[in-house]
Amino acid sequence: MKKFFYSITVLLVSVMFILTGCSVYNENPDESVNMSVRRIATENSSTLSEMLTEARSAVVGIAVDMQDGYAIGSGVAISDGGLIITNNHVIEGGNNITLYYADKTTGSARVLWTDSGLDLAVILSSREIPYLGTDIGDIEIGEEVYALGTPLTLEFKHTVTHGIVSAVNRTLETERFSGPSFLQSLIQHDAAINPGNSGGPLINSKGQVIGINTVKASEGEGIGFAIPIEIAKIVIEKLKDNPDFVSPYLGVFGFDSDIALAYGEVISQKGVYVISCDGPAKDAGLSKGDLVFKLGDFQVDTLLSLRKAILSYNSGDSVLISYIRNGQKYEKLITLE
Repeated sequence: MKKFFYSITVLLVSVMFILTGCSVYNENPDESVNMSVRRIATENSSTLSEMLTEARSAVVGIAVDMQDGYAIGSGVAISDGGLIITNNHVIEGGNNITLYYADKTTGSARVLWTDSGLDLAVILSSREIPYLGTDIGDIEIGEEVYALGTPLTLEFKHTVTHGIVSAVNRTLETERFSGPSFLQSLIQHDAAINPGNSGGPLINSKGQVIGINTVKASEGEGIGFAIPIEIAKIVIEKLKDNPDFVSPYLGVFGFDSDIALAYGEVISQKGVYVISCDGPAKDAGLSKGDLVFKLGDFQVDTLLSLRKAILSYNSGDSVLISYIRNGQKYEKLITLE
């Protein structure tokens, strides 16, 4: 297989011993920033500047204590209750989390949920903040977008950059602490993003979140990627119903036609091809070479759609898994762990 041809940079800054720019948060709170808990009605803004100013109050800078210093990232609220979306790689391997709000105050946070495969995490802020609406409609190539976050250091908190959607449904292989991982259905855009933008929102011209910035191409300019917000919305709703929600486990490890295409291979049939399995999938009798095409009520076309289907259930739920083996269709009842 042909290896993916350019390298990807995770948008995370590690700073040794000193966080440049922390001192700006020693000022008194900026009372001009409306931090009342509400869904920010950015769609009613009279000007672009007003919309972006409002949207910034739902965005946080994030500093995480690491063994050899600190990591800097970004996050955004898309719900009440103090739930903040960020990237898994921002908080992975760290402990104490400090949040930097738009009114120049600080707070703490703890991790509620994380998934390295999706590169998403949800943290609970010690303070509720305003939140943005979301848009999970069709994203158009050429659509104007804005990236909000904390590039490079906390001195550049709540930076806004502008661009357009360059492409949709991109698939990338990235290296995580836990090893290689595939990110799918990504939004490619050319709004400037830099280390520290990880976990920050990509919003449309109405101020609605359409994605979470995660990586950029390191061997080119204006090639950034965001995770579609629809995945995060599923998790947020689960956590609002049950703060102790843990992702159900199926135990299927595989690839799909989109991942194969990233390696220069063409596979026409949609679904997830099983490379190996354990846990519930193994107990149900699945094996290498099976093609999973449905889980419960959800059609499975890609590995991402399988992950989304799994997240829609709870641990302990029993669902039908449908797969093809040697040209024959099979169904098995499987209990998620």
